[in-house]
Amino acid sequence: MLGGMGATQPFMTTRSRSIGAIAALSFVLAPPTLLAQRLAQHDSASTQLLFLGTAAGPPLRADRSEPATLLIVDGRRYLIDCGIGTARRLVKAGIASETIGTIFFTHLHADHTLGLADVLANDFLQKGAADAAHTINIYGPPQTTALVDAAYRYMSIPYAVFAAEGGGPVRAVPATSPFAAHEVGEGVVYQDDKIKVVAVENTHYILMPERSRATMKSYSYRFETPHGTIVFTGDTGPSDAVTRLAEGADVLVSEVENAVAIGAFVDSMAQKNHWPPARRNEFEAHMTKEHLDISDVGRMAAKAGVKAVLLHHWYPSDPAVYVSGVKKYFAGPVFGTEDFQRYCLGATSPAGPSGGDRLHRCE
Repeated sequence: MLGGMGATQPFMTTRSRSIGAIAALSFVLAPPTLLAQRLAQHDSASTQLLFLGTAAGPPLRADRSEPATLLIVDGRRYLIDCGIGTARRLVKAGIASETIGTIFFTHLHADHTLGLADVLANDFLQKGAADAAHTINIYGPPQTTALVDAAYRYMSIPYAVFAAEGGGPVRAVPATSPFAAHEVGEGVVYQDDKIKVVAVENTHYILMPERSRATMKSYSYRFETPHGTIVFTGDTGPSDAVTRLAEGADVLVSEVENAVAIGAFVDSMAQKNHWPPARRNEFEAHMTKEHLDISDVGRMAAKAGVKAVLLHHWYPSDPAVYVSGVKKYFAGPVFGTEDFQRYCLGATSPAGPSGGDRLHRCE
């Protein structure tokens, strides 16, 4: 859950030899004003990952937004997590939020959810100009329905003022939410003609009292697309279930922490908040047992036989530490991500169509 602001420049390792279906893995950090045009150029016959927010929270960061990733499959848009700042990131990327039909929450920690009301508020305002039949569906763990309903009640109060004026952009605010919430468990949680999504419970809440874990879940998701498979760890500690979920995936999108940096961070938080030793130790246990250290990510990627790793939700230190640390255990391409970076998984690569589906640089 907790993390921090990292380097403000993009980074990556040297190009690695192609593995299986992968010809190359790289990124483009384009000015936000160009992103909408570039996204449109790759809308057909490709799967894209646009990182809208890569910073952990809940403290807000000046240069990086909270977790949110846009998955685009043959032009159809899916949002994974929705931290504070997501709506602004969508605007800067030139993406109308009401064109995103499906949102997935990995878990309901504040840094992954509190941007939802902003996104839904914009959807509600714009739906009159959009397809009237367009439904926004939100999938997530238990309590997702309550979260979506609360977000709708929150945004409906100021919109009711518009409605009362008569001449504003909103004529009426329905008493019940027009957004459809779906609470999911393990297994296949979603399927349409573009993707299939499989969920497993991970270990992000492993230290939580058992009575709370009965109603509070944290999931990792496997997205199977026509162009390859992408697994999102979400927030988790080491987990055999997540490793099995990631077996053979083309891309593993993983959170990552640095144990050395975490120790200093925990000490600073304890000192700032005057925590007693027991409280400090509880927080350290959360950061070290319920998140993935650099070595954990590398070992999981190697054991699962994934073809490439994208790191996000990372805590500040030298960015090269994360990439080089993971590569001590995993031989494939490893990249750290920043907000607005974009990756493509398409049927062909710049090198040509041979070799099957390929993950390649978005131009």
